[in-house]
Amino acid sequence: MQKDKTKGKEGNLTKIIGVTAAIVLFALVYVLVPVSESGLKPEGKAALAVFLGAFALWVSEPFPTYVVAFVTMIALILTNAWDQKSVLGVFGYDVIWLMVCAFILNSAMQVTKLGKRIALAIVTRFGQTAKGAILAMIVVNFVISFLIPSTTARAALMLPIAITLANIYNAIPGESNFGKLLMLANMQSNEISTSGILTATSANIMAVNFIKEATGAQIYYSTWLIAAMPISIVTIIIGYFVGLKLFPPEIEKVSSEALANMEKEMKDLGPMDANEKKALIIFLITLFLWCTDRWHMAMFHRLINPTLAAMIGATLCLLPGIGVIKKWGDVKIPWDLMLFSCGAYAVGMALDKTGAAPFIINSILSRVSLVNVTFFKIYAIVMFIALFSHIIFTSKIVRITILAPTVIAFAKELAPVLNADPTKLVIALMLPVAFTICWCITLPPQSKPNLIYYSSGFYKVRDQLLHGLIIDGIGYLMFLVAGLTWFKIVGIGI
Repeated sequence: MQKDKTKGKEGNLTKIIGVTAAIVLFALVYVLVPVSESGLKPEGKAALAVFLGAFALWVSEPFPTYVVAFVTMIALILTNAWDQKSVLGVFGYDVIWLMVCAFILNSAMQVTKLGKRIALAIVTRFGQTAKGAILAMIVVNFVISFLIPSTTARAALMLPIAITLANIYNAIPGESNFGKLLMLANMQSNEISTSGILTATSANIMAVNFIKEATGAQIYYSTWLIAAMPISIVTIIIGYFVGLKLFPPEIEKVSSEALANMEKEMKDLGPMDANEKKALIIFLITLFLWCTDRWHMAMFHRLINPTLAAMIGATLCLLPGIGVIKKWGDVKIPWDLMLFSCGAYAVGMALDKTGAAPFIINSILSRVSLVNVTFFKIYAIVMFIALFSHIIFTSKIVRITILAPTVIAFAKELAPVLNADPTKLVIALMLPVAFTICWCITLPPQSKPNLIYYSSGFYKVRDQLLHGLIIDGIGYLMFLVAGLTWFKIVGIGI
């Protein structure tokens, strides 16, 4: 009883500190940060103030996340950081609809037991230990990164399987370390595997196009793969062991009795019934649309993006006579987490739209002295900015659109100072920066996959922040070592 009282007092103190920190951060930025027409504008300052206040509330969690979402959106409107129509319009953004459709697809897997069949197959073959199950999901994420050119589509595909796998292990959302680590590992391997493959996301291709337009140099698929993939693989392996230390699974291994029961359960499922086959066909149709987006114009005379593909799949699941979900009550959508997503995404978008995010990046780079510098010192600074700048962005596309021209211009300015070839210097700085674009793993609103996995309810914001910052730190050290060694060996370094 005494322990519960002490824990309660500590929890209340944490809440008080969190609310106080949010108010102080908001007030300091809103009152003291200067504005100008050529620099940070009033709406940008307001967006930054709201973001920092929301950040403190996300981490300390004095209120439920959906309450913080409402507070954040109201603050954006009242401070004129973003207009009311735009703030409320976030609920119509494709990421929110994608999450809704992902949970409809997840419900279809649950209703038909297709998800259970897949998850049991993974557990009985590779996941007889909790560590093995998590590692198997990491490997699957890396494999499908070569096949599906969208981090969002891959997250929507893997989430139902991950949730079913967590259920098989009796993982309770918010309590189970296994469930927490399973979701975090899926999210991180989704993003970090993308860093190693040129075609795994459109942001990578945009980065290569920026380099080509600036220098005329062509960066090939093989060049990107050889340079970046080793960093991705080594970092995710290290991250796997870090995760096990931070969140040791409460179940180390499946007992022989439990494994025998699972094998029996798998056998009892028998052959796939008609509904499972329907669900599988719908998933294959959705997967086909996700995998073939680069050929959609030739096939359909229009692009079917990941959200629209998910909507088609969700609609097929619900369609009478064709679908497998007979009533809406069978659809399980965590609306509280949808509301959190709206609030978090709104404040992130406000940073982008008001120019606050690019202002911060440009302000830091403009203060880098070019007197008595070496390439490695500049490289270390630029890579730190590139890797950790994801904290203030909610879109990889927006981030590369801001970072690429800034870094390329900076490299060209630096070339005569270092007496270096401008093309080689642009590649040596900009290509490693491009490798970091998908390293957005510290907060839920920083990417769509983050929001999708966070919506599972298995981990808190501070869990992702802690694990993500550690992995980003490891990644930064990896990039520094690669800049001194590996990138020179493969011909992109100086």
